[in-house]
Amino acid sequence: MESVNISWGSDSDFDCQIKKLNNDFKTILEITSHIDKKAPLISINDNKLDDSQEQPLEVNNLVMFTDDYGSINEWALLGFTNNILRSNKLNVKNVWLNNPPLSIYNDIKRTFSDDIIKEGKPDYEILNIEKLKAIADGYESQIIGQKNVIVKILQSIYSLKNANRKKPVAILFLGDSGVGKTETAKYINSFLKGEMVRIQFSMQQTNEAYNYIFGAKHGENCLARDLIRRKSNVILFDEFDKVHQSLFNAFYQMFDEGVFVDTNYSVNIEKSIIICTTNYKSEQEAENKLGSPIYSRFSKIIVFNPISIENKKIIAENNYNEIYSQLDDDDKNHIKDNHILKDFHSYISKGYYKNMRMLKNDIEDAINYEILVARKIIDS
Repeated sequence: MESVNISWGSDSDFDCQIKKLNNDFKTILEITSHIDKKAPLISINDNKLDDSQEQPLEVNNLVMFTDDYGSINEWALLGFTNNILRSNKLNVKNVWLNNPPLSIYNDIKRTFSDDIIKEGKPDYEILNIEKLKAIADGYESQIIGQKNVIVKILQSIYSLKNANRKKPVAILFLGDSGVGKTETAKYINSFLKGEMVRIQFSMQQTNEAYNYIFGAKHGENCLARDLIRRKSNVILFDEFDKVHQSLFNAFYQMFDEGVFVDTNYSVNIEKSIIICTTNYKSEQEAENKLGSPIYSRFSKIIVFNPISIENKKIIAENNYNEIYSQLDDDDKNHIKDNHILKDFHSYISKGYYKNMRMLKNDIEDAINYEILVARKIIDS
């Protein structure tokens, strides 16, 4: 063995490393198929080599992607070094592993000397003074009606610029649906490289959530695997209030120390921004429902205000202008004298659109309807 290269982080970063091999590699599925392959039957008078004399397969580079671990058999996962890397059917020179589970990682660390093990960790972009200023300057134009929110967020995340800071910042968002909680998380992440990790807990039922959060069989999807392959250090746990209280202890170490551990993985969450959204109306309600042990671990609790009628009209105007600007000139000419925005201002004044999520879709539908009528594709 010449080298064991272990890469932690996103699939795309690992793909860039593997491209340098110029396709001179074999995957774990190819390797296990070769090991499982039985030697052909030979005649006693045949001069061919018997099974014990079969020459090992030369493997310059063995590559394992993040999803590969879930597709291999238990015998290949347990005792990985002896069963795969030191199999008498193989001669492996270099190994490239992306996000190996603990069983493989610990096996390799026990077996090989440190001088041939090379580990690469992701270099997530951090917020600097310039980016913090830009976040502050642009927030109110992007998220309408939540002026108080960005001040509290900046108070919390400013400490991440400290080079000695390891602990993540965990922020709990409270407020009605559609007031800008998820959009705020996306806005913060837009100033950093990489796609934000978004975990939707409303999709998880109790049994499914337990296996997802704590880890089950190595082939099943889990929270740790989603976190370990993230591209950004902004993590959004949407609808965190849907997690059962019995599962909250899985997040204690993550919030306190920046480490998340399940049955298969240990994930570094240091210096990350963890945002959890809920529909609770007040801090008291949140603490009562979530429980003090998890509630007390949040760096900041931020309540989003209900959106006023005037701010809803501003949001409607922004949505209308964005959609209208994307039309081609011909479509714009067909509806240049429309009353769509005026109509939506009237709907909002009458108390419609308590949840703003549907507003943009309805405005787009109204614009498309007017175009279809103007073009005489449909009747009014």
